[in-house]
Amino acid sequence: MRISKTLFKNMIRCDNFPAIYDMYINRAAHNVKNIDGVEVKEVQEDVEKLEGIRFNELDDKALEIFESLFDEMSGEDLTNVTSAQLEAFAETFVEVERLAIIQAKKMFKENIIASTNTYEQKSFSYTENDHTYHCYLDGYSETDNHINIFEVKSTTSKKFDEMIFSIRKTKNFEGAQLPLFMKDEKGVMQFVGEKYIGLEINGKVITKEQIDEKIKVLTDLYSATGKYIYDLAIEKHIVENSMVDNLKPIKYHLVVLNAEYIYDGKKENGTPIYGTSSTGEELFKIYDVSNLIEKVQQEIIEKRNKFEYTLNNLNINYKRFSKCCEYKKTTQCKFFPVCAKRFMKDGSILEYLNKHYAFKDLEDKKILPVYDLMNKGLSTIVDAFPYIDKIDNITQYNCYITGETYIDKDMIRKAITSIKYPIYHLDFESYNSPLPRFKGEKPYSQSLFQYSLHKEIAPGVCDIDKNHTEYLAPDHEDHRLDLVESMIRDIDLSKGGIVMVYNQNFEKTRLKELSVIYPNYKKELDKINDYIYDLYAVLRGQGDLYKALLSKEELDERKDKPSYMYYDNKLHGSFSIKKVLPIFTNLSYKNLEVKNGTEAILTYGMLPKLTEKEYNEKYLALRIYCRQDTWAMVEILKGLRKMVGIK
Repeated sequence: MRISKTLFKNMIRCDNFPAIYDMYINRAAHNVKNIDGVEVKEVQEDVEKLEGIRFNELDDKALEIFESLFDEMSGEDLTNVTSAQLEAFAETFVEVERLAIIQAKKMFKENIIASTNTYEQKSFSYTENDHTYHCYLDGYSETDNHINIFEVKSTTSKKFDEMIFSIRKTKNFEGAQLPLFMKDEKGVMQFVGEKYIGLEINGKVITKEQIDEKIKVLTDLYSATGKYIYDLAIEKHIVENSMVDNLKPIKYHLVVLNAEYIYDGKKENGTPIYGTSSTGEELFKIYDVSNLIEKVQQEIIEKRNKFEYTLNNLNINYKRFSKCCEYKKTTQCKFFPVCAKRFMKDGSILEYLNKHYAFKDLEDKKILPVYDLMNKGLSTIVDAFPYIDKIDNITQYNCYITGETYIDKDMIRKAITSIKYPIYHLDFESYNSPLPRFKGEKPYSQSLFQYSLHKEIAPGVCDIDKNHTEYLAPDHEDHRLDLVESMIRDIDLSKGGIVMVYNQNFEKTRLKELSVIYPNYKKELDKINDYIYDLYAVLRGQGDLYKALLSKEELDERKDKPSYMYYDNKLHGSFSIKKVLPIFTNLSYKNLEVKNGTEAILTYGMLPKLTEKEYNEKYLALRIYCRQDTWAMVEILKGLRKMVGIK
């Protein structure tokens, strides 16, 4: 088998991946012999290997898996879920790689072999036990004395910069935070954690065990940093097994976007020029992770040997769930829906709120990961009931068992009667490009291109069209100032009122960012921010909304009640506006051309490439989608008023 670096990372997830991958690649001619403890029957010899699947000729257990992998009628690959971000920013990711190598050449002053075409990159491979392991390198340079290897990732340095060693604050000591990465004379970030071993600060000596614990997190395949570092660790394994006679030292570098880089807006022939920022920052940070990836080489060999053994003894067991599944992350295992099919139903254990700390061991009361319960065969809200003790989850359970809705009408009534009119229902849409597009932006800045606003003059007095205003950037030029000025005109708080949003963190953060970029409008933008009212908090109970409305005694009385004020089984453990909307209204996003935020990003991203007819259609679709988001708040608030008896 030919195994790429990416496939290598997936093969070591768990023993199920190699087995399901074998079925995925070989179709009916797969080599899996046992599925969940049941021996798989041989299929008929005339079953075609690659040209389709004859479902009626397959073993029942195998049939269940194939139905999760492929559409029975069309043969469509059901695991091939395209990332909206990858699709929207495909060209930008290529540009990130190109610019990263340019900066590396400048810093290292070496001729780096690189190409945005994978097949023109330097590659390495080696063969062992009938398997060929191969990888392509984003950047490779070799001198008489050394070799440098570069891996470019379109993420930011924030997660690495936040890796620090903290010493707690005490009465007589302010505490200390020691960075685990520091720049060397060349500007390369070096891991310096081990230099702290034995260092005494305020009477406390930093131990090797403490630093090793930090290294363990840094290099964990499933941590925020480790998933990137592990890529280079696998590269090292492949490269150095391909160059067994090499005597030159090899350094491995991770190149990521600098989270602190602020673009100054300079362009040349319409193309952004990412020079050194006014604060002396470069667009990328380069981390030398050579010493870190050395620490996991033995682990990689052991994991390789394990999955090679698994490939020769293929079996599938539906009790192998763990953090390697990466449920609901962008890196979720592509075969998770296959293994977790029985959990993808109404009333699933996965619907419990706060799953990361919801469950406890029956005896020692230690927190249990939800994966542990799944491996016990517990798949429903009912199954997991003995393992919950928090009122939020117990109330969820009761709602599921009785079919009733939990409502704290008094609290919701307090929240709604505190509303001052008019209400400006506000929603933003943004474009989080990896490369900053406009002056004042950082990598992945949520660059606003649209807002929708519905003005509710008095309770229930709002027309979907007549009381609606909006702004949508017509193209990919910088229209943020136009958006800001339009929004300030539309939101008149001179006579009071509130600005209603759903889940306030996004809107409040964007308003703060705009007030920095446009200081002339800071007063107006800050005022809008000060008047934000979170409709999400009315239901979910989070944030400062109820703290401001309740006395200390009333807050104390709520300690034995759920944190939320409303729960219905139809929410399935989520308070997103898409889940809440159908409960209170007949509105739906299903019939809209643009159905969600990711589709909005994709649609906006394609505007410059469309014909005039296509442009007009897509532009209108964006307007309708964003209008739906603010009208949804009008309708949800109307439903809440009715539910608690407020006219």
